Amino acid sequence: MTIATFEYTGGTIVAEELTPQAFSKFGYVISGSHQAPKVAPGTHGLAFRQSDVSVPVNNYANSHFKTEAPCAFNLQRFAPPATLNRVKGEYLVKVIERHPYTTQTFFPMGVDASEPAYLVIVAENDENNMPDLSTVRAFVARGGQSVTYGAAVWHGGTCSLRDSLDMTMFMYDNGVKEDEMHLVGIDQGVPVTYSV
Repeated sequence: MTIATFEYTGGTIVAEELTPQAFSKFGYVISGSHQAPKVAPGTHGLAFRQSDVSVPVNNYANSHFKTEAPCAFNLQRFAPPATLNRVKGEYLVKVIERHPYTTQTFFPMGVDASEPAYLVIVAENDENNMPDLSTVRAFVARGGQSVTYGAAVWHGGTCSLRDSLDMTMFMYDNGVKEDEMHLVGIDQGVPVTYSV
């Protein structure tokens, strides 16, 4: 549900490379190229494992609706948004969202690990728990990178850099619209540039 509309008065945001360290304030990045397995062989010698690369959070017990919130895995197919110009490497962010009680993780599917696949847009909370648009950051995510947005972290919708991008999405959901997602519109949008 849309809870507010803000005006953005800042400059153009330049997208950064997505790394676990750069994104750590907002959640987790799962990336084999950044998190090489460092532990003993697991799964009967068939794989190496790096544990706890992302921590799912279910805070629905803090909701005033107090309804059960099971985990949900969804398959989503994304196309480039209308405000993305892939030729110029420009994107205009018109809406950001947050999920106040749950983390949300996206796993790209069928994309070469090194191929630029999607943009990740995030912003910090202000003192009123609304997005602080002066803190907007953008990242270029590759096909071998999954991202977990922390609970209550403001973020843009998935911006596919491909004609079609399939992703598995994991989050908790109590089925109450007011709890599931808060949307904020951005008048004039936040301009983002990126290179791949």
